[in-house]
Amino acid sequence: MTYEKALEIIEAEFDTIYCSKVNKTIKTGLSYDGARPFSLNIYNSTNGVILTDLGNTKEVFDEVSEQEWEDLCISHGFKFENFKITHEFTSIKDVYDFIAFLDFISDKFFDDFED
Repeated sequence: MTYEKALEIIEAEFDTIYCSKVNKTIKTGLSYDGARPFSLNIYNSTNGVILTDLGNTKEVFDEVSEQEWEDLCISHGFKFENFKITHEFTSIKDVYDFIAFLDFISDKFFDDFED
């Protein structure tokens, strides 16, 4: 799938913010902790069109080990590469799955974050 086609699919359901000619932020209306919005981006990489958090989720929940991130991502069908959560974009379902995963992460770690 081309980046342009992916944008067409995503922008039919979500507002986006231009970041660069190869990256747009997808506005979800959700946040990690009530203040910091979910980081979800569509990115035209050399390996295809991917969804990524650009490493921001790891920054919010920095107490989580790299191994735990890798395990969580793999068990939910994502990759953890260079401290970024990634997933290939093939359909709008991938965006909803990514949002659900970020929501899961927030629920899992936000209570720990507050302690």
